[in-house]
Amino acid sequence: MKGLVFIFCCLAGLSGCASSGRQTVAQDANFIIIKPLPQDDLTSLAIAYLGHPQDASIIARYNPQLNLSKGDVVAIPKRNFNPAAVYVNGYQSIPILCYHQFSAGPANNSMVVSANNFEQQMAYLQQHDYRVISLQEFHHFTQGQQALPEKSVVITIDDGYKSYLEIAYPILKKYGFASTLFIYPDFIGVGSALNWRDVGFLNNDPLVDIQSHSKSHDNLSPKAGGENSSAYLQRLATEVLDTDKILQQKIQRTAQYFAYPYGNTSQQLIDLLAKQHYQLGLTVKKGSNPTFASPYLLNRTMIYADDNLTTFVKQLDGFKQVNLK
Repeated sequence: MKGLVFIFCCLAGLSGCASSGRQTVAQDANFIIIKPLPQDDLTSLAIAYLGHPQDASIIARYNPQLNLSKGDVVAIPKRNFNPAAVYVNGYQSIPILCYHQFSAGPANNSMVVSANNFEQQMAYLQQHDYRVISLQEFHHFTQGQQALPEKSVVITIDDGYKSYLEIAYPILKKYGFASTLFIYPDFIGVGSALNWRDVGFLNNDPLVDIQSHSKSHDNLSPKAGGENSSAYLQRLATEVLDTDKILQQKIQRTAQYFAYPYGNTSQQLIDLLAKQHYQLGLTVKKGSNPTFASPYLLNRTMIYADDNLTTFVKQLDGFKQVNLK
C-alpha cells in the first residue's frame, strides 16, 4: 500500500484538500487516495465515494491488505479496471430472479409466492448487504462500463398480475429495491391483471422498469408442422413490433429488454430484437450471468412457492469459483 501511495503522489502530488472531513492524499484519473476518518469502515467509504453501501466490496478489491484500525490510507477507484470481471480464482456472475404472482396468504400453486416468503427473501437481501440492481445497471456491467459489488442481484416479475402492485411492490418500496416488470398487452385490463392506469402509475416510479413480454404470451418458437417461414416472421413482428407501438401509446415507453414467453426463443426472434432497440433477451433457464453471457440468451432463475429461505439463498451465488491461473 505504501508503494501505491508513492506512485500516486508522484503522479498527482500531495493535496491538502478534504472530502467530508477526509484528507485527500493524492489522486489522478484512476484513483483517489484518501486518509479515512477514525470512525470509517469500508461501508461508510463506499457511501461517500461510490454511492452505495454495498460497493464496499469494490473498494476491498483494490485494498486487499487494508487495516483501517492502523490508519492505512485507502485507494478509491475512479473507473472499472476489470471490465470482464474475471479474476484468477473465477468470475463474477449476476443472478436474475424471476417471479410471477403473489398472494396475501399461503400460495395455492407453484407460480405464486406468498407475501410472507417474499418479505423474508427481500429482508435477507438487505440484511446480507446485497445490492439489487436494475437491468440497465446489469447491461452496463456486461458492457464493461460498470463495476458491481460481489453481492448483486436483479429482480424481475413476468406477466403483469395485479398482485405485483398489491403485494410485491410495497415490499420492494420498503427496501428501496428496483424491479423490472415484463408485461404483455393482451393481458392488461383482463381478470387478475393490472389495468393501464396501474401500469402508468408504476411507470412513473424510478424503481420500476416496464418492459416487453410479447403481445399475447404466445410461444415464440417456430410451430411444429405447418408454419412456414413467412408466417412465422409475421407472427414475430406482431408480437414484438405491435407491443412496441402499444407501450409507446399507453405509457410512452420504448422497451429495451424482452422476456421470452415460456423462455423460448429462436435465431429469427433474436435477429428481430437486435435490429430494433432491444439490448437484452431473457430466458427462464436457471443460472446466473457473467459479462460474457450472450445478451439475448440471458439466464433467469424462477422463484417458486415452495422455495424456502434456504433454497432461495442458493440461487444468489454471484461468483463462480474457477482456477484460471
